[in-house]
Amino acid sequence: MCGGHGTRLRGRRNDSSDNETRPPDEVLNIEINDNSADHGDGLRPDNSVTNRSSAVSDQSIIDCEKPLIEINGTAMLSHVSSALTASPVETVWAVTSPNAPRTATAVREASRFESIASIETPGDGYVSDLQHALSMLDTPVVTTPADLPLISSDHIAKVINTARLNDDNDPTSTMLCVPAALKKQLGVSVDTVFEHDHLQVAPSGINIVAGDTDTVQLSYDARLAINVNRPTDKRVAEKLCE
Repeated sequence: MCGGHGTRLRGRRNDSSDNETRPPDEVLNIEINDNSADHGDGLRPDNSVTNRSSAVSDQSIIDCEKPLIEINGTAMLSHVSSALTASPVETVWAVTSPNAPRTATAVREASRFESIASIETPGDGYVSDLQHALSMLDTPVVTTPADLPLISSDHIAKVINTARLNDDNDPTSTMLCVPAALKKQLGVSVDTVFEHDHLQVAPSGINIVAGDTDTVQLSYDARLAINVNRPTDKRVAEKLCE
C-alpha cells in the first residue's frame, strides 16, 4: 500500500539520544507490497516438516496467496493495513499484482479495505513492481511489505520521526533493519543479510524512499524481525501475536 500522491514529511531534525518517537506535523506516504511474484503465491515449505498433520496444514498455507494468510484468524494484509491506517499517514495505497489476483480482489471489494486505494502493477517482480508504484507518487514514500504482520502504528511513526533530515528539511532515504542474530534467536527465516557497523543485519522491508543519501536504522524489536515467508515463521508470529 502507498500513501497519497504528493504528501510530504516535515518537522525538525530528531536529535534525541533515546530515539524518542514524536508525532510528525504531517503524514508520510505508505506502501505495502506483495512479494508473491518473488516467492510464489504462498509460503515456501519448510524442509523440516515431517509430521503428516503438520504437512497437510502447511500445504493449505502454501496454497494461499501470502497477504491473505491468516495470523491468529486475521489476514496478514489486514494486520498491516490496520497498522498503517492507525499511523500518522494521510493516505494508504495497496500495490497489487496479477500474480495475486485474490489479494487484488480483496483490496477492491472487501469493506475492511474501503479506505484504501490501489495501484495495479505489471507483476514483473517485487523490485520492478515497487519501482512502477513509486513512479506514480511523489517522494518521500514509506514502504512496508504485507508479510510483516506484527508491525504497529508506533513502528511506522518511529521510523518516520527518526529518519534523519537534512538542512532542506527533507527526509533521508532510510532502511529499517534488525540484527540477523535476532531472527536466528527467534527461529525465523533469514534470507538477506549484510554488514552494517560490524554487525550482520537483515532488512525488515520497511523503508523510507526519499533523497539520494541512504541510512540504516537498526531496531531490536522482535516484532519487526518476523517476515512470514515459511510455515515456521507463521507459527512464531502467531505465538508473539497472542
